[in-house]
Amino acid sequence: MARVVTVVRVLPADAEAPPEQIVELVKSRLPGDTYEVLRSRTEPIAFGITAIYLWIAMPENLEGGTYDLESRLSSIPEISQFDVITVSRLLE
Repeated sequence: MARVVTVVRVLPADAEAPPEQIVELVKSRLPGDTYEVLRSRTEPIAFGITAIYLWIAMPENLEGGTYDLESRLSSIPEISQFDVITVSRLLE
């Protein structure tokens, strides 16, 4: 089965929260049989806020596209907002 990689930009609710903690929290909230966090990167925005970019692999034929992923991310109170940047087929 083919997979896609979704790049998501996450902004933490607390500017003081360590980015690694947010990444681990996302990993723990996503079911491992469907989603896999492949990579993460941080980028300073402004006023001490750091954006966290996550590369998340998921099945290509998942019903609803990124809706389930977005729903799971929005249920994490430590995340103030997120944006799906891109979705691309993963070459494996």
